[in-house]
Amino acid sequence: MNMRLFYKFLVPALTLAAFTVATKTAKDDKPAEPPKTKPAKSSKNTDNCIFNQNEISPKDMDGLKIVADTNFVGGISHHFDNESVQKLKKRIHKPDSLLEFKSPIENKPNIYLEPFGYFFANRPNGDKKRPHMGLDIYVSPYSRKPKDPVLIQAPVDGVVISHKRAREKDNVIGNCVILLGRDGRKYAFDHMARPTDYSDSIPMPTVGTIMKAGDPVGYVGATGETTMWHLHLTVMTDEAKAAQENSKYWRTLASQAGYSALRGQVNPLDKKEAGPIADCLKEYRGGKLNLKGDFKLEE
Repeated sequence: MNMRLFYKFLVPALTLAAFTVATKTAKDDKPAEPPKTKPAKSSKNTDNCIFNQNEISPKDMDGLKIVADTNFVGGISHHFDNESVQKLKKRIHKPDSLLEFKSPIENKPNIYLEPFGYFFANRPNGDKKRPHMGLDIYVSPYSRKPKDPVLIQAPVDGVVISHKRAREKDNVIGNCVILLGRDGRKYAFDHMARPTDYSDSIPMPTVGTIMKAGDPVGYVGATGETTMWHLHLTVMTDEAKAAQENSKYWRTLASQAGYSALRGQVNPLDKKEAGPIADCLKEYRGGKLNLKGDFKLEE
């Protein structure tokens, strides 16, 4: 072969072929790119998407509406509206058997219950139209102000759905926090202390605060319509509220009492109505004396 032709035509051709092979090999050595995936479509109905989850997520608060109310003496409360509470109840629900329950106040020798503080007891002032609609838990002799603050704690995991800060002179409940438990029940803590009552006061949890059983809610106080330092505990269920609204007895009671009685209140010491918290409350001194007061509605 003519060497001049060899160098003119064959050498360039072989060089191009070698370059092509080397380039292909280099490409083959690169790590493979992950396959492209389409983003998952979000479900329109998210009410039950976290049923039985271990933790309550801040996302569970999405789409909930907070409203503010002012009572006749200027006390201001913030709370989720009824529709939001029902949405939240579905989102965070968990069966009683999978939850831990605690006493709202740690049981100590000076914690006690009195018959006039039972659910549906007659009031000491002789008022025959207003039964006692919760359970009073006393924390000091003669209901005097304790020297050291007495902590109120969440009895079960849940979310704060109502927060009320009372004026100096306020009606009935005073400072109040309502917790929607993961068990579906509502727990109201009334007459809580003011920030000025103790030097090491703790802030009241606001609406939407996620709480675990045992988390601090506030201190026992004497705000509202009372002079005694105690915790007025109310337990409420939707089932009881529906029954009350359909009951002539309860409607009459509500009209006579002069305040909203149809809230679904149940006896906190009755396990059938109030659930596992009843067992915790019966550990207090006086907790096994009686299950219910003897109030009778005057016809």
